[in-house]
Amino acid sequence: MSSTQAKQLGRAIRGLQPRQMGALPLIQPILADLQVRETVNELLPSQADIDLGQVVVLLVLNRLLAPQPLYEIQDWLGGTVLPEVLGITVQQAYDNRLGRTLDRLYPQLGEMWQRLVSRAILVYNLDLSVLHWDLTSIYFEGAYADSQLASYGYSRDQRPDAKQINLEVDVTHEGLVPVLYRVLAGNTADITRPLPHLAALLHFLARRELTERHLRPLLVSDCKMITAEAVLAYHQHHLYYLGPLQDSTVVTAVLLSVPAAELAEHELAYRPLRVKPTDTTFVPYQGIWRAFTFEQAGERVTDRVLVVWSAGKQRLDQEKRKTYLKRLLNGLAAVQKKLNTRRYKKRAYIEQRIGTLQRGNPMQRLVDVELGGEDQALTLRFALNRERLAEAQTLDGRYVLATNGEHLSAEQTLTLFKGQDGVEKRFRTVKGPLVVHPLFVRSDQRIEGLVFITLLALLVRAILERLCRQHDLALTADRLFDRFANLQAVDVTWADGSVQRRAAQMSGFQVQVLAALGWPLPETYAHLPSEGADADR
Repeated sequence: MSSTQAKQLGRAIRGLQPRQMGALPLIQPILADLQVRETVNELLPSQADIDLGQVVVLLVLNRLLAPQPLYEIQDWLGGTVLPEVLGITVQQAYDNRLGRTLDRLYPQLGEMWQRLVSRAILVYNLDLSVLHWDLTSIYFEGAYADSQLASYGYSRDQRPDAKQINLEVDVTHEGLVPVLYRVLAGNTADITRPLPHLAALLHFLARRELTERHLRPLLVSDCKMITAEAVLAYHQHHLYYLGPLQDSTVVTAVLLSVPAAELAEHELAYRPLRVKPTDTTFVPYQGIWRAFTFEQAGERVTDRVLVVWSAGKQRLDQEKRKTYLKRLLNGLAAVQKKLNTRRYKKRAYIEQRIGTLQRGNPMQRLVDVELGGEDQALTLRFALNRERLAEAQTLDGRYVLATNGEHLSAEQTLTLFKGQDGVEKRFRTVKGPLVVHPLFVRSDQRIEGLVFITLLALLVRAILERLCRQHDLALTADRLFDRFANLQAVDVTWADGSVQRRAAQMSGFQVQVLAALGWPLPETYAHLPSEGADADR
């Protein structure tokens, strides 16, 4: 372009206004595939100036592109291309309307989610042969005096001062795609969930659009979910399970029944992802099968448990024992030193101090404690119990994985269980990139509505990552969103008062990703309704 032409163009332009687009070209095709707007509107038709499906899509996009509290979404929307893409004006997206949308969604949240996930399963051919199941907590700011959900409970966020909800989620092993979730009261104990969760899973698998797949998934969970009652139910409903067993006398007996020499003869091929193939210092896992019988209310079933040993767990067990033993022995020594002085003259006080030292210390059984004498003439002796210490050392690095999956090899069993970390990864996403804190929501209905929006955003992220892997793009959603964050459109105001919108130039990375996925270019989302036939000027 010559300098004269540039000057003429400059005189013709009266203003330039950037509009944020970000990762919209990565997200919108997935929302369209899932038919989010259509599904919401089918279940909850509306005669309002904008339908509920439009608002849900807006809320999901906000969660993915720039999470905001409801009262700030309107301002964020005004700086983006979304009003024209979604057919929503900035004035229509006020916070009360967004809150009322969450209220309106509440009666249909379960059916809405299952329809959307069922479609995702069919459209993207999701593999449900292995599901990982776990619970986490999400804390809220405020009193929530009337809430049935927000309550005090065991906080996985280290926020015992705040009320919370519990969130139960199932994700696929391949792709870590969320397929089921349930919002629970914040004081719900994990051990109460196996049977209700199983009922919810069976109900989902019985959906008409899924029954032709004849699904019999393997459910992987942690030790609190593998109870005798749950195991018998899995057998009854012809489902597979896999998970560790909680410590007990019977479990300890199984662990001790395997000689170290026998374990050493059964090395497993599993290697953590963090271990490079060239790392010669890695000590392989070891594992061997044993039979294990579960019994509940007179019913019995015998399955297999894999007795596993790992060098890493052995080190952790040794360090843990050393730490707790040191704490207990030093505390007992301090009491012994003060014996028969001041308050330490009283036997009742010494018993209380010893009980405090032992309480919560997992190594207390390894130390024999003998308190003798009467007030003012007390004696205190304590020593390591060498026999119990030797038994504990034998158990170092060992744990058991129970399963009724007869088709699983030892290597498959360990590999699938290690995949349980994947559900933790999804929890970190829910409480990280998708979270808004401080979190204030007025009612339980809105809490559940907000969780639905967040899980729908998580579903989109997981599908996006999975699609990238299928197209040989080793990219996380976080990296994708970061590299697309600067993608914009520009509104050009001309001298005659007309306005045109043009997508800014893409980076090489952005071009590569969209080309690999075969998705529309940013120009698709950069048109104004008022642009006419002369838009290419």
